[in-house]
Amino acid sequence: MTFDDDFVQIGRVRTPLKQLGLEWPPPAFIRIDNHGALPDLLVKRVRYSEITDEERSGMTHVRRGAEYVTCSAADLPHDEPQEHM
Repeated sequence: MTFDDDFVQIGRVRTPLKQLGLEWPPPAFIRIDNHGALPDLLVKRVRYSEITDEERSGMTHVRRGAEYVTCSAADLPHDEPQEHM
């Protein structure tokens, strides 16, 4: 289950998961399509909240988040799916 305030943070940018069309838990890797203007950006999840949906549903002032950092294609395991944005 994805709550309205679940978010991802890439660098200094924090965005709600739902705004990106993603579900909780967020994917391990995200490829951000720059539509040819710049090379695509590949990011990997380095940490995320371990609060379960059941725990979160009872909390009114807690948000779950996932932090991402840039990475290269060499960091991808060959069987790891990527989310494209």
